[in-house]
Amino acid sequence: MYTNISRKVYHSLLDLKMGFPIVVRLKNNEFVIICSSETITEKSLLMIKNFSNSSLSIVLNKHRMEYLFEKPYNNNLYAISFSNKLSASLCKKLSFSKINKDSNLMDKAIISLEKRVEILNIIDLMRKDHSIPSVVIGNLNIEVVDRNNDFKLKKITVIDHSELKLNAAEKDKLKLISRTDLPILSCKKTEIVSFRSLNTKKEFFALIFKNGDNQEIPLVRIHSQCITGDLLDSLKCDCGSQLKSAINMMSLNGGIILYMPEEGRNIGFFNKIRAYDFQFHGLDTVDANLALGFDSDQRDYFAASEILKQLGTQKINLLSNNPDKLSRLQENGIVIKKCTQLKVGVSNEAKNYLRTKKIRSGHNL
Repeated sequence: MYTNISRKVYHSLLDLKMGFPIVVRLKNNEFVIICSSETITEKSLLMIKNFSNSSLSIVLNKHRMEYLFEKPYNNNLYAISFSNKLSASLCKKLSFSKINKDSNLMDKAIISLEKRVEILNIIDLMRKDHSIPSVVIGNLNIEVVDRNNDFKLKKITVIDHSELKLNAAEKDKLKLISRTDLPILSCKKTEIVSFRSLNTKKEFFALIFKNGDNQEIPLVRIHSQCITGDLLDSLKCDCGSQLKSAINMMSLNGGIILYMPEEGRNIGFFNKIRAYDFQFHGLDTVDANLALGFDSDQRDYFAASEILKQLGTQKINLLSNNPDKLSRLQENGIVIKKCTQLKVGVSNEAKNYLRTKKIRSGHNL
């Protein structure tokens, strides 16, 4: 079940995703008002300006800053303010759009470090929630804070720094929802098991072939959802081929496939499509994720480990080419008795994708 704190954070993230501002009480008892740079509108921007006693800034993380300025940055967050008018369209361009490096978007921009841990926590929560990790921020006038009814009248969520800190450290707690037979074309003796997170909106499922969960060391594939590859047979990646190959292997000898809602290495489906556009203009899959402000790979495999434990399977033969997946599972209590390479055919269109996997992500290809 959602705790009161996780419910409050969930509603705050939903407000941000819908373009509404929220108010955050900082540890020093000051207040800031923020809105998502991705979904901000001129109306919500005006609301922030009316409540704020300072000039507004847009906060970006180091990945996005390195894309914009083409040089390394050492700190996590930076605040950019402008002497001229900040508009909603400028916020969107700075936070997730492809940028013409010859543009004058940064004219008269003032860049400073954003060190407040509360802002870091909420941007990290946005990143995990597949929202562009960037906010527009203003300091609240204390007189406005005293008139708290203004927030209630405008239905602005107020959240405390302690709620953000606790939720940022929270891991997915999973509950097994249902289990039933699911005969499929290649294997009639298949079961499907569904799981739901108790503190996020995520849903997961496992396919169990020929009682694979009863095998001493079952073959296990942890597959990240890829709508374009799994359903549409996209030639840009090998995901669909890997899924089909894993199903065929387990249809013969049994095993378990975990199907994880982790599009684009867990940046979300819409952001993956944005990343595709960056790739079309010359970036590889790693740099495309970074250009949007996300990590190159945001999967942590905690939920996958929890599913395996609930299935009673903690010693496995991992079907994967990804050494990071192996080490992350081991960190979460799964014993990898063997790691089996998964080889599939690759289209010409996916060769750069595979090259990046091998060279930059260390996959065994």
